[in-house]
Amino acid sequence: MSHTVHDQAISLRVTREMPATPEEVFAAYTEPEAQRLWLTQLGPDEGEVRTAVDLRVGGVWEATFHPNPAVLVHDIFTFVEIDRPHRVVTRYTGESTVEGRVTASPETLIVLRLAPTDAGTLVTVEQTGFPDTPTRDFFETVAWPGALDRIAAYLAGRRSV
Repeated sequence: MSHTVHDQAISLRVTREMPATPEEVFAAYTEPEAQRLWLTQLGPDEGEVRTAVDLRVGGVWEATFHPNPAVLVHDIFTFVEIDRPHRVVTRYTGESTVEGRVTASPETLIVLRLAPTDAGTLVTVEQTGFPDTPTRDFFETVAWPGALDRIAAYLAGRRSV
């Protein structure tokens, strides 16, 4: 993981190799049936995962879930660019509710790149436009690593079936 601060542009870059093809990773990231299984560590039922995807430029991926019992997350991703299975670019916004208090997420731009490797796929996530370093640090050290770990576990489970 690396991060960058340039003249108010606060960003992150996270990479992870996954034991699956770019098409399998792309499908896991963009298909609601898969998202329901990896969006939260609580699982689809306890995490109350609801997700819908209109996978086209200008379309929206909207997800609501509990990452833990005390927090409700509502994420909205608008597709800016889709190059299946190599790249997805989205504008992200949303909000989290903790004990009845709503906090808006910053609007950021996310670029997800998938490159084939001998072991599977190198996933690179670049997210830009954070308002401050603490928010960036949360996405860099908690949100993205957790999501990528759960996607990898989902893909490993599919391959063992």
